This record gives sequence, structure tokens and C-alpha cells, in this order.
Amino acid sequence: MATMQHDVLALDDLGADELKEVEVGETKLLLARDGDRVFATSAKCTHKGAPLKNGTRVGNSVICPWHHAIFDLKTGDHREPPGQGCLARFTVSVEDGRILVEVPGDAPSQRPEVDPSSRKTGGDRVFAIIGTGAAGLACAQELVRAGFDGRIVMIGTEGAPPYDRTDLSKAVLKGEKKPGETVLVETDDLHELGIERVHARVTRIEAGERLLVLEGRGAPTELHYDACFAAPGSAAAELPMDNTDLPNVFVLRSIEDAKALMDAVAVETEIAIVGSGFIGMEAAAALAGDKRSVTVITPEEVPFASKWGEKVGRQITEQHRSNGVTVKTGAKVASIDASDGMAWSVTTEDGESVRTGLVLLGVGAKPNLDLFGDLAKDGKVPVDGSLKASDGLWVGGDVAAFPLAGRDYSARIEHWRVAEQHGRHAARAMLGDDKPFSGVPFFWSAQYGPIHYVGHAESYDDIHYLGDLSKGSYTAFYLKDGKVVAAIGRGEDDVTADLHAVMLTDPTPSAEALEGAGWRPKSLIRG
Repeated sequence: MATMQHDVLALDDLGADELKEVEVGETKLLLARDGDRVFATSAKCTHKGAPLKNGTRVGNSVICPWHHAIFDLKTGDHREPPGQGCLARFTVSVEDGRILVEVPGDAPSQRPEVDPSSRKTGGDRVFAIIGTGAAGLACAQELVRAGFDGRIVMIGTEGAPPYDRTDLSKAVLKGEKKPGETVLVETDDLHELGIERVHARVTRIEAGERLLVLEGRGAPTELHYDACFAAPGSAAAELPMDNTDLPNVFVLRSIEDAKALMDAVAVETEIAIVGSGFIGMEAAAALAGDKRSVTVITPEEVPFASKWGEKVGRQITEQHRSNGVTVKTGAKVASIDASDGMAWSVTTEDGESVRTGLVLLGVGAKPNLDLFGDLAKDGKVPVDGSLKASDGLWVGGDVAAFPLAGRDYSARIEHWRVAEQHGRHAARAMLGDDKPFSGVPFFWSAQYGPIHYVGHAESYDDIHYLGDLSKGSYTAFYLKDGKVVAAIGRGEDDVTADLHAVMLTDPTPSAEALEGAGWRPKSLIRG
């Protein structure tokens, strides 16, 4: 279909730092001005469709208001996760003070993350990727984008292609998506990019020999590599007691777990959730209502208090209760009680029995460390600033303890977005770029509305609150030694996207500077 030029706006009606959405027929465009130049891209985030006009502008980039994906406004390129796909870009000219945009009749809403035609071949190097999750996929795509011409071999045990694990406890449990609809990239798309997919388990990494030992039907038993990125992720932590293997006792870690759990949820109305971490509380929020009785059993006195403080923990917990979820705090599980081969109740140490038709265990994650041998120490794999654990071996995602920008310590962070950031960075490191990882950690949860957490607070001295916790509209800033190291935001007073923008150039901004800005970070953004 022919491309037509459309007069969309007067240049004077587009502010210097403004993000404005306009429509051409059924196509929504995002306009951004840089002096006398104007850029036009598609208007919605390629992750979940958030309107980017509400995003935070940082120079010629925009941070998505929902899950903090970052896009280049000039090119439409997808700079930072989450999500798959770049923004569509449109040709713009300015004539006689009017903004003219060329829009095809069949204008696309986005471009592929990586164009298969850009894949270079002919090289003899072998780059191995352990893990087929967010980190592994991001690494493979970045290798293609960066022009790597050798073999890319992704190794993992899951039968499904890479999928959005975060959706399992959110959209899938709420019934908004089926488990299969969480897939990020189909297997055929990987093949089109020249990425080899090996279904096997890596039982051992011989880092000194640059050798992987594999176990899997029809898979090779060994693979020699020139460079390797290992991001094997985590398994669901186990509850050390009898009856956790009964047919109606579930965990939620994989797409297969989600399918089994959803089948049970369709017929059971009494649900007991053991654990008040993100999986447990997101599941409770997703399953509440629809005539279901949902009970959370947790040894914590205030869920999330150890991470975010008592005020925030109580706000979240009381919101669950107001939505009909029974939250039994300070309650340790003594037994899962069975009859006729099925769990029928959960009993606490104080003798209280919670009747249930199914049990969901959300007691944490266990990093997959066995394959690392002596490289794993104290429940993690220490890496340097470039994510390197040994010559030729980079490690990321749940298992890696990496130096955090602006801090004097290393951290192991189980955030899906961080894993994707690690994958992109590791790809560039494998190709010789030794710059340290400087990504800003960001995490989101869905519990009766979004919860956004930016930065990282290993510990903090004080918390400053902006907004009104009682109304669920606030940002809590976590302070350490006069610096803002992290923040959690909810509702209209959530300014975490603006703080994220500040942290891109100053990972631990001064609390004094934030106070001087009225705790509104927007004025401190440096593009």
C-alpha cells in the first residue's frame, strides 16, 4: 500500500521535552522534538502496550511507564528490556512550521527485535548459552544484533520456547492469558536467526577446558565452546515435609506448572497458599474472588516488611485482606494433611487447620548451581564487573552475584528484567567489550494494581514517604548514607520511572538533592 505524507501538528504545539500522541487514521504515532528535528515512532510499548506518551523522557529515549522498557525515540530501537520488538519508525519533515509524517497505509505497530536477514554466518567460533529463559534469549539476540558470525547454541531442558515467566503468576492465573500465550519467540523464529536449540541438561561446566558436559536423549554428551554465557535460573524451593508431592499440591515456576495449576483452579474453590513472597501474594491477588476462598499462610509477621519496611508491608497485606484474602501471619506450617491420596488441609504449628482443595507452595526459589562446581560459593556464583566468572565464561540471572553500580557490594538479584539485562551485556562481553555492567535494577509485581521497585537496597537507614500509603498512592524512598538506593511506588504518586531516569546517570542520587526537588525526581533527570 502506498505511503502518504500527513500534516499532523504545528511544530510550535510540540514542547521541547514533550511526548505527544497523534493519530493518522487508525495509526497512533508518538512525536518527540529535538530542537528543530522531530522524531515519530509507534505510540505503544511493544511489551504490554503501554501508552508511551505517559513515559519518562531521558534525552532522546523514553522509559515505559508500566514496566520500564527503554526505547530510542530517534530510531525506535528497543534499548532495554522487558519486551520483544522495536518501535516502528516513520520519516518526518518540518515545512513552514508544520510537522509532516510519512505513514504507509499498512503501517506496522513495531519492528522485529532482530532482523533474520542481519544474521552473519561463516565464522568457526562456538558461543554456548546455558538456559533458554529471558537471559539466554536476550544474549542470543544481542549476539545476532552485534554481528557475531559463528554458532550460537542454546541449551536447556524446557520443551517450550522462551516465554514470559512473569506472566504465569499474573495474567495467566487471572485468566487473561493461556500459558501458551506467554511465549516470547517461537522455535521457528530461533531457527530463522540461526540459533541452535539443544534439549539437554548441562551437568557440569569444565571452565578450564571450555567444555560443557550434557545429558539428554539425542543430545551430544559434550560441547566445546569458545565463549559461554550461563543463566540456568532457579527451581522452586521445596518445603521439607511429607505430602508435597501429592497431585493437588503445586509450585509455580514453569509453563507446565502453570498449565497444571490452572486445570486445578478451574474446579477447586478452596485454595491454600504457603508463603507470602511474590509468587504467593501475586497468586493470591490473581485468584481472589470468583467465589474462591484463598488463604495465605506465612511465618512472616508482616509480608514484605523485611524488604520494604512495615508501613509498606502492612499496606500491601491489608489490601489483600480487603479483597477477601485471608492472610494468616506468624503461622508456620506443621503438615500438609492427606486423605485418599490428596491434600485436604494445611495444619499450622499452633494447631489451626485450613481446609483446602489445592495447595500452592510459594516458599522461594533455589538457584540451579550444581553445574558450576567450585565456581559456586555460598549459594551463588561470584562474577566480576563484566559478569565474567572464569576465562571464557560469563554468568547471569538468578545465580550470579555481580558488582552493583554505585555500591560497594555484589548482589544476587532474582529479577526477570535484570536477567534480560545480563543477557544483553554478556553478549557484548563475549565479543570483547569489557565495560562493567551498569544496568539499573527494576522489578514489578501485580497485586490489585502495579507495584514498581527500582534500584536495590541491601540495607537502609531511613525511608522517606511521598504521597498517602492509606490510599495506596505513594513512593517510598530507601536511604543509605545520605543516598537514595531504591524506591517502591504505587498509584498516582508513583515516581519510580522518573527516579529510574535519574539513576541511569547517577545510580545512587543524593537524598539532599531529592529533598531539594520536593522528592519529585523529574527535575533531576539528565538526558
